[in-house]
Amino acid sequence: MPTAEDLALIRNVVDAAASSVGPVERAEILPAEAYVSETFFAFEKATIFAREWLCVGHVNEVPKPGDHVPLTILGEPIILARDEAGDVRVLSAICQHRGHPLFAGLGAAPDGVCRNGRALVCPYHNWAYRLDGGLIGAPGMQETTPVARLRERIRLPALRVEIWHGLVFINFDADAEPLAPRLTKLSAMVANYHIEALRPAHTLLLPALPWNWKLHHENALEPYHTDYVHKGYHDAVPSRLTDFYEFGPDDTAVFRTTGFRSAGADLFEQGGSRLPEIEGLTDEQRGRAVFVSLMPNFFAVVQPSSVSMTIIDPVSAGVMNARRLSLYPAAAIEDPAFRRITTEQFETNKILVEQDTVTVTALQQAYQSRFTPRGTLSWLEAGLPQLNGWLVERYRRGLERLGCATVGS
Repeated sequence: MPTAEDLALIRNVVDAAASSVGPVERAEILPAEAYVSETFFAFEKATIFAREWLCVGHVNEVPKPGDHVPLTILGEPIILARDEAGDVRVLSAICQHRGHPLFAGLGAAPDGVCRNGRALVCPYHNWAYRLDGGLIGAPGMQETTPVARLRERIRLPALRVEIWHGLVFINFDADAEPLAPRLTKLSAMVANYHIEALRPAHTLLLPALPWNWKLHHENALEPYHTDYVHKGYHDAVPSRLTDFYEFGPDDTAVFRTTGFRSAGADLFEQGGSRLPEIEGLTDEQRGRAVFVSLMPNFFAVVQPSSVSMTIIDPVSAGVMNARRLSLYPAAAIEDPAFRRITTEQFETNKILVEQDTVTVTALQQAYQSRFTPRGTLSWLEAGLPQLNGWLVERYRRGLERLGCATVGS
C-alpha cells in the first residue's frame, strides 16, 4: 500500500493528466512526474502492467512441438513454448522446488532464442518439467516425497494466454476481460496481412534503453518528428500523408496510417531492392504503412512486405528493455535475395534507431527540468491524446481501488 505522501503524488499526477485527453488542439502532454517518478512508475506497474494484456511474442517463434523461448517480462522469467500436443503456452520459468530460475545460473540462456527439447530442467537440482508444465522427475526425492505424489500437485505455473492474429499475450490478472473485443477496429485494419502466418527472421534485444516506456509509444506513434529527426531516411513515408483514426473508450490500440511517397515502397528500402509482398493486400494497403501502439507494451510497423514489432518491458521510470521481431511472408524469406535486401534494410533501420535513441534519451533527461512544459501539440501528434485517454482511464481505476477519488472521475 502506498504511503500517504506517495498517494498524494499519484493523485496529483492523475488529476493533472486530465488535461492530456481530448482534441489535439487542446490536449497537453502528461505531467513530467508521469515519466520520471519512481513512485508513479510503481503505481503504473500495479495498475496497468499487472492487470492488462501484455504481448510476449509470436506463435511462429515456437513453430514445432518442443520449441521454447526463455523470456523476461516485468522481472518475471517466463517460457513461451509449444508443447507436445502442439498447443502454445506461456509458463513460469521458476522451478517449483526451491525457486531457482530454469534458465539462469548454470542454465543461463539468452532471452529470445528458441531451443527445442522435451524437458525443461532446473540446473540447481535437476527437477524436470514437460512443456505443458507437468513435473517429470525430481531426483533424490524418493526418501521424503515419492515423485508420483509430487507429480499430483507440482507443476510450473501457467499464465493466462490469449492469441490474437498470431501474437501471444499474457495477463497476470485472472479476472481481466478478454483482449480481442477491444481490438475489433485494429483487427479489421490488419486482417489482410495474415500476421499469424508470417515468420520471424530477425530478433534484436535492446536492453536498458534510458527512457520511460510511454515515451517509446509517443515517439514511435507521432510522425511530426520524422521530417526533422529522420530527414533523408524516412522520406518513403512523408508525414503529410498521415491519417489518424477514431479512438473509443473501449479501445486498446491507437494507430495511424502514412502513405508511401511512391507505390510499393518500403520504410527501410535502399537502392530500389524489394522483397515479395504479403499476398491478398488491397491497393490501398499496398500504398501505406500502419503504425500501431497496442497498449501497454506493443508497437508495430505493418508494411506490405513485413511487420516489425517491438515488445516493451519497463524496468523503472527511466529505463526499459525492448525486443524487436521482424516478420515476413514465407515467399520473402525463401527469396534468394532475402539476406542481401534485409541486411541493407537493417543498416537503414540502425540509423533510424540511433536517431531516435539520442532524441528520446535527451527528452527523458530533460523531463527532470523544473521548466518542462505541458506542451502544445501539432495535428501530427493526434495519437498522443488517444494514448493518454487509455492511460488516464486506468489511472483512475487504480486510484479507485486504493480508495481515492480523482478530479472529474
